[in-house]
Amino acid sequence: MKSTPLGTLFIVLVCLLGLAAAHNLTAQVEHVPVAHPVYDFLIHAEARGVFSNFSSTALPLQRKEIIAALEVMRRHDTLLSGAEQSTLAGFEREFRLLPTARAVVFSTPSDSAQLFFSRLLTNDEKFLAFYTSTSITVTVTPLLSVDVRAASGNNRALLGTYGGRIFGTIDSALGFFLQGSSTGVFVGNTEGDSAFLKQDPQLFKNPTFRLYNPRFINFAESHVRFDHRWFYAGVGRETRLIGSGYMTRGIMSDNSISADAFMLGARFPENNPASETGFEYRFTHFSLLAEPLDLNGNINPRSAGAETVVPSKFMAYHRAAVRGAWGEAGIWESVVYSNRGLELAYMTPFSFLKGTSDNLRDRDNAALGVDATLRPLAGVQIKGTFMLDDVEFGRLGADTNGRYWWQNKIAWNLGVMLSSSGIPLDATLEYAMVTPYTYTHFSRQNAMTQDGILLAGNLPPNSDEIKAQVRYFWGGRYPLSLTAAYRRHGRNAYDAQRRLQTNVGGDVLYTIRRDSAFNPIDRTTVVFLEGDREDRFTLTLAGGLELIRHVNLQFLYRYAKVSTVQTLSVLPEHYIGFTLRFEDF
Repeated sequence: MKSTPLGTLFIVLVCLLGLAAAHNLTAQVEHVPVAHPVYDFLIHAEARGVFSNFSSTALPLQRKEIIAALEVMRRHDTLLSGAEQSTLAGFEREFRLLPTARAVVFSTPSDSAQLFFSRLLTNDEKFLAFYTSTSITVTVTPLLSVDVRAASGNNRALLGTYGGRIFGTIDSALGFFLQGSSTGVFVGNTEGDSAFLKQDPQLFKNPTFRLYNPRFINFAESHVRFDHRWFYAGVGRETRLIGSGYMTRGIMSDNSISADAFMLGARFPENNPASETGFEYRFTHFSLLAEPLDLNGNINPRSAGAETVVPSKFMAYHRAAVRGAWGEAGIWESVVYSNRGLELAYMTPFSFLKGTSDNLRDRDNAALGVDATLRPLAGVQIKGTFMLDDVEFGRLGADTNGRYWWQNKIAWNLGVMLSSSGIPLDATLEYAMVTPYTYTHFSRQNAMTQDGILLAGNLPPNSDEIKAQVRYFWGGRYPLSLTAAYRRHGRNAYDAQRRLQTNVGGDVLYTIRRDSAFNPIDRTTVVFLEGDREDRFTLTLAGGLELIRHVNLQFLYRYAKVSTVQTLSVLPEHYIGFTLRFEDF
């Protein structure tokens, strides 16, 4: 058929709009939350050696980074099994690399297909509202879930969550994200430190839940990120995982509440997981929640309300890393400081924090370390992080009694993942160790904590843990995982009123105690794992099934056996939970 001038113009316009839409698609700069299952899949593929310039050491990633990684995976899909290709196709549809139908509650100029009621039970992408153009993409989604739990000791709980999130990108440069939710406890005990639901770390870290025993708990995260070529900047409160590891993140974990932070960074090349090499430098300055004070100026973790005094607390963090097909190597440093305003010396994006700390009269808690990801063979990946919290070189090694100087404080983790080509399985073995008094400081407020809860990893001082995990990527978006963990911890000893009696460096809140003449009260030499020994073995089976798009069922079973002399908390021997969710991931 002969084309008319109008028809030719129409074809050209369609092509231009397609190019613009593609550009808009790959330039979405907002972050994707760390809870998204795509991260499990990317790390699984990372071990295969699919990527060259890619890093999972600091999460979350931008949406465009994930899109670029999925594109690389598609180009190397011969390394994937049929089940893995099915999982990849699902993520490609979600991130709009493959065409998929969308349904919305509220119509926009770009999307008006109604969700209710014919599309409600389909596999269409479902939104409250969705709008995309050449200059902006905006997505609004609901969050709804019902959570049923049961555990040994006649413990039962029923929880419900509702909320929503809005995210998008403006002019391919400014990304935004806002999420708010409320969780209601309809069945289950929240009163007392040993209450069943207080054993859930995701609930316990919420100050409102921990202090007031409420029936409704609010959570919120948000960020704004600017991205232009090699430069980026961002500010916000979001869950972050920092550190090279699999089940252990040695620098920052989701153990405590999300921290507010401002970051600046540069990366080369701009965004290409397929390139042979890459470099990134990032400066982050965190605003942390210090422990509250009572009316006498003493730390009182139970203080709350309008009259509560909470000192200022911050942490500066720098990291530089190089990447290639062989893996990634990074060097980093951090410093925690408190009881004063923003320190300009630590706000300088490019500086040496430890030297700066010394020049500021050595008041603050500095640490430095290295991390690495290595792929020595196809399908074999090694990850590890080493932190030097403090060291006195003249007292390295054991003394004549086989004891070590307390101030030589380190933390490290090392793990290996096997992910053979064409097999939808990966297997991981990981070990982590934290020596006594690590993360602590003479000023308790300068400990590596957020609201009194450890933020640097999830192992307390004077402990170690070995974990083994097998994951099966059966074709859905949620793998089936089996995880075994054995943890040893040398705890401090307390009296019946929870007052510290014997300090062996097993609590991040207590360093060496001293009298008024600054003479040590506690022993200054230590033996790893001495103290009130707690051994904990856990076996966890977890997985999920997407019933229809945006409607999924999650389940978790955990067996726990805890051996201890002095009981401080109770972990149910058997635990099982089911969650029915309406959520975009």
